[in-house]
Parts: sequence; structure tokens; C-alpha cells
Amino acid sequence: MSPGKTATISFDDNFANIINGEARTKSSNYHQGINPATGEKLWNVPIANQSDVDEAVAAAQKAFESWSRKPIEERKELLKNFRDLWSGYQEEFTTLLCKETGKPRQFAAMEVGAVCAFFDHHISLNIPEERVEDDEKILTTRYMPLGVVGAICPWNFPLVLSFGKICPALLTGCTIIVKPSPFTPYTSLKAIELAQTIFPPGVVQVLGGDDKLGPMFTEHPGIAKISFTGSTATGKKIMAACSKTLKRVTLELGGNDASIVREDVDIEATAPQLVMGAFQNSGQ
Repeated sequence: MSPGKTATISFDDNFANIINGEARTKSSNYHQGINPATGEKLWNVPIANQSDVDEAVAAAQKAFESWSRKPIEERKELLKNFRDLWSGYQEEFTTLLCKETGKPRQFAAMEVGAVCAFFDHHISLNIPEERVEDDEKILTTRYMPLGVVGAICPWNFPLVLSFGKICPALLTGCTIIVKPSPFTPYTSLKAIELAQTIFPPGVVQVLGGDDKLGPMFTEHPGIAKISFTGSTATGKKIMAACSKTLKRVTLELGGNDASIVREDVDIEATAPQLVMGAFQNSGQ
């Protein structure tokens, strides 16, 4: 697909779960977010149930069969195509991100732009092979795709932290199901709706939901890996739940890190960076 706005997508209605390439707006339960900056009520989002999770996992497993065998250069080309498509919708995603998070537009635009940087970084990578040989034999270690990845994402940087999981999963030949935060589901739902114009059905999916949805991911035997960003307390629960099926787990948990400023630095140049790091995104 050529770069720019080559897909038709509405940013002010029809927020849907994406399962096997299809938008699913119907549900027995819905969630409604708010704009934290104004208190404005936002759109309804369908809450996924166990049946939705099972269907999404089955679709991801089926898609994995062909996606994992696709040469890495072809996967990179599709990532590049989506990056080019994304670049044509930065204004729309910035506006939507402002509404769901309450961020100032400057910070929202920085996050949307950072998604392009995520794509560029991963497109530049290769999956290394380790080779050892002697006079009698050659041993080669290759890294193989795991399977279906479940991504459980937070509210503070909904796009950056979703694509921080999506890009490496797709690059390495895995398929992925994203669970955005119920506080900030809108940009992730639209981003993955947009992705359906590039990727085969089942490769990248998204399910909106409440706090009951996460355990459906961590306990599902068809999900091979969980990537979670959030609190330490929840991370401990996820690790315990994933141990039952021996899932691979990546946890980015809460922290409050110190800064070390040495005597030989330029204080006038460093101080603004420290202040920005400490207080940007309301202290995030």
C-alpha cells in the first residue's frame, strides 16, 4: 500500500474490537471513557469476554502458521508500509490521544511521532544467528518465533507502549493481541483497525475490556508470551498466573528512579533535562 492516507477510517465513532481482521462493535457490556482534562464523556467501547478471547487466540494461532514462515524482509516491508500509512494520520491520532489522556497537544504529538521512530528502529534490526564450526561440524543457533503474544498495556503512554510490544512481536514472526487500558482504549483500537489494511487477518488484533480481561490473557493456554507494563503488584499476579502454563513473561513495572549528576557536567544544560524527566506527563 502506498504511503499516506490510503485507508478510510473514522476517528469519532465506531470504536471496535478487532478479531481476525473484523471490527466487532457488538457486546453485552460496554465501557465509556472520559477526557481527564475536561470531564467530557467519550465513546462506548465493547468489553470483550472469554468467547472473544478464545476466538482471537484461535485466529492468531492460525495466522502464526504463515506469518512465522514469512521471510523477515517481507515482514519488515509490511512494517514499513504501516509506518508510511501511520505517518499520514498523525494529526488525527494526536487529537484522539489528547481526548483520551488529557495530555497537552505538544506531548501527545511527541508520542504519536515516537511511534514512527519505533517502526524505524525495528525495521533496521535483524535477527542474529550464532555459528560455531570446527573441522568436523558446523553448529548454527537460530531464534524461532514463539507464537501468540498477549500485550497488556497501560494508560500513561497508550500508543508508545502498545507499539513497543507490537513492533518486536511482528518483526520476529509472532502474532499479537493487544489489551489497552480501559482508561485509554481509543487510540489503540483505531491504530489496530488501521493495521488491518496492511497485515493479514489475525496477525495483530485488539480487545478492549475491564480488569477481568487481563486474567483471560494470562491463563489462556494458547498464548505463548505476555508482555505487561503496569504496577509491581499486578506484575506479581501476572507472573504467578503465567507460571501455570509456563508462558514467557516480560514485565515493565512501576519505578521511581533517581538521577545522578556528576561534578563535571554542565549544570545549566542538565537541569532542564532533569526537570523534564521528573515532571513530564504529570510526573510519569
